[in-house]
Amino acid sequence: MDQQMLDRPQRARGRPALNAVQALDEDQLLGLAFATFAERGYEGTTLRDLSKRLGVSHNLLNVRFGRKEDLWVRAVDWRMAQASPFVEAAFDEPADAEVRLRHLIQRFCLWATRNGDIVSLTNVEGCRSTWRLDHIVEHFVLPFQRRLDDLLDAVRRRRPVHDLSTPALMALLVQGVGFYFSAVPMQQRLGAGGEVDDAHAAAQADRLAGFLLAALLPPAG
Repeated sequence: MDQQMLDRPQRARGRPALNAVQALDEDQLLGLAFATFAERGYEGTTLRDLSKRLGVSHNLLNVRFGRKEDLWVRAVDWRMAQASPFVEAAFDEPADAEVRLRHLIQRFCLWATRNGDIVSLTNVEGCRSTWRLDHIVEHFVLPFQRRLDDLLDAVRRRRPVHDLSTPALMALLVQGVGFYFSAVPMQQRLGAGGEVDDAHAAAQADRLAGFLLAALLPPAG
């Protein structure tokens, strides 16, 4: 055997080389993991299947992320960190409360045209009481709801607001508008596919936002 081969450090069979772990693009992995969890559900997703889709070893994912539970949390936190600022920016605008509320609803409806994977995940996880639902609610839904409650209270001090709870309003936005834009095959079968295609989705989102705002904010008189 060549002396250089004998002198080369050997690694344990079945363990990925450290440089292979470091070379794996984290955004690519987390994006694929989130998309798979959203499409197949937690139970229908395995690390072995993800490793095949990425073209890497199963052990590499174990070294990088540990358990499937850990990968789910990392993927969800990563995806929400990407998607949330677009909507939440409306809370911090230098404008009065009603303007910020209008912008928030408009942004949320537009957000729904771009984030069907998040809508799908919340639809799957929202129907069962699990540690995953606890994570989503505690870290993302409740903080948003508190800010929305505060904003609605500020608007109510200035003008009439329809007596609709924030859970109901958020359901209309996520499971209503969000599902409408994420379930494109259904809309196509119903004859409304053109409303949600790439060329028309933004305009349709604006129409839906106007509809919701008209119901939420009745005329002041």
